[in-house]
Parts: sequence; C-alpha cells; structure tokens
Amino acid sequence: MSDNKQPGFEELFMARPESIEQLIDEMNSDVYGSLKLAVELGKWGDGARLNAQQIDFCMQAIILYEAKHLPEQERVGFDLSASCKSKVAPELTQTITIVTNANEQ
Repeated sequence: MSDNKQPGFEELFMARPESIEQLIDEMNSDVYGSLKLAVELGKWGDGARLNAQQIDFCMQAIILYEAKHLPEQERVGFDLSASCKSKVAPELTQTITIVTNANEQ
C-alpha cells in the first residue's frame, strides 16, 4: 500500500480499531460505499451473504459515518415523509379514533 493511499476495507478492519469512534474516524468514503452497497445487496463484494449481526453493524457504521461526514439532507433516511406519503385518494382514507371509557378504570 502506498503512503498516499487511504486504507481500504480490508486494511481498516485488519488494523482492529479499539473503538467504534476510531473506526469511523479512520473510515474513508470507499469503505463507506462498500458497507452501504453490502447492506443494499445483502452480500459482501465476494458474494458471501451478510448475517443479521453484520447488517446491524454495517448500518450502525453507515449512520455514524454519515452523521460525522455528510450534511443532514444527504444521510440515509432523511425526509422519509416525502417518499412514504399514501398514494390513496383522500376521499378513500379514514381516520380511526379509539375512545376509552373513563368509568372502566
């Protein structure tokens, strides 16, 4: 590895960071991209599937990296309300209210 090259995915994890903070501090955009792609595809670059623990760890690393290095509007999950609005016509929606009887307590 040349002196001016940032560590890649393998080098970063082989260095065994002592804390998640150190891992995020040493992570570069290539590693971030690799983690994000792995979660999106559900498998590593070599084709091995991620297990639930690996997905959890990768998501935590992605979120922490984004919090430190990306503006809020570029982070995963920013403004989910814009893409999650119901496509159902307003006249077909119904509001349900749950009323409890105060005398039953």
